[in-house]
Amino acid sequence: MKCSEIFEYLTKLYPLELAMDWDNSGFLLGRSDKEVRNVLVVLDITNEVLEYAEAKDIDLIVSHHPIIFSAVKRVTDDTLLGNYILKILKNDICVIAMHTNFDIAKGGMADICSERLGISNTCVFERTNICDGEELGVGKIGDLKKDMSLDELIELVKAKFNLKHVSVFGRENINSKIRRVAISPGSGKGMYKYAIKRADVLITGDITHHEGLDAANDGVCIIDATHYGLEHLFVEKVKSDLIRLNNIEIFEYKNTNPIEIV
Repeated sequence: MKCSEIFEYLTKLYPLELAMDWDNSGFLLGRSDKEVRNVLVVLDITNEVLEYAEAKDIDLIVSHHPIIFSAVKRVTDDTLLGNYILKILKNDICVIAMHTNFDIAKGGMADICSERLGISNTCVFERTNICDGEELGVGKIGDLKKDMSLDELIELVKAKFNLKHVSVFGRENINSKIRRVAISPGSGKGMYKYAIKRADVLITGDITHHEGLDAANDGVCIIDATHYGLEHLFVEKVKSDLIRLNNIEIFEYKNTNPIEIV
């Protein structure tokens, strides 16, 4: 298949018009007419990912986070991004990013993560779009299968997302069993405001010291499962989408988590 055909297939599943205005999802690098024999699915593009791609003679990388976010005024080997782009083009690799369109689309990040926790009676956490009369947006809010303590919910999150550790802000705000929870995969900066008086606990990532303090003082409890901790499910989902295509070998590179707790 040509790269353009794979791009068309992915955007039917995760339409680009759903992406946030500040985002840069889409076909970012390479030749649209390139014949693709194999695809590498990753969360982020790193030096290790590009070394792996070169060793496997990869034709196309599908990443969650866009390698190019804002305008690039020059491409040289003086910068990390410049080196990435030069390596990609030298090896004739195409790059597609499915970012906030994947987060928002039906069957994308919000649905995957809420289903992983068994959350029911869901609605959109932060509305960004209305499609065919249905609200779409970032994250989900809904009910757990059964009431549970905060410690039980923490263990559930760790087990379902294969995490060794999480951080908790506002534990003192939980005085009873938990039923209503919100989950917002990726960066949860500012998202706690949507949880006030709507959810017992918010599960998200990238919570800073001051964000955690503000949330706690506003009565919100947050489980920070890290940015990578929730979003790494992208690799598994997109790999399963691409396997449906004929005559293409699918590779994955999961370990791009920059955080190691020791």
